[in-house]
Amino acid sequence: MPITLINGPTFVSASCVTPDVLVDLGRHSKSSFTGTDYTTPSVDFNIKLNSCPAGMNSVRYRIDPATTVQLPAQSVVALDGTSTATGVGVQLLNGAGGVHPLGVGTDQVFAPYNKTTGGDYTIPLKANYYQTSPTVTPGQANTTMTFTMTYL
Repeated sequence: MPITLINGPTFVSASCVTPDVLVDLGRHSKSSFTGTDYTTPSVDFNIKLNSCPAGMNSVRYRIDPATTVQLPAQSVVALDGTSTATGVGVQLLNGAGGVHPLGVGTDQVFAPYNKTTGGDYTIPLKANYYQTSPTVTPGQANTTMTFTMTYL
């Protein structure tokens, strides 16, 4: 028995609104970098998820660097080509429930999403500079990361 769709299916685009985020990790003196694996104090920041629609079964997100991941287990990403500093990277940490490396470049389940109500949410994160080599050269230290959400 053949099945015929009349007027075809309707696909609705569902997404949260996510404004850009700029994180200032501050200025740090060269002498404060005491050796490999040293980290500057973490800076708290949030990714806001606004106007999330109800009805999605699963919400996931991931953060991918525009550069390379230098130390995957520590979620440390390389500085970008505009940077003049050397010997450091930027570490991304989960800001909820303790401080743990986020897992840059891997999908994260966003558990607080409420399928019934949707709404506005916040993803708490932290970032800091992470010393990746025994010596540091001072200068600009910047990187860019892309935030992507997946809705099922």
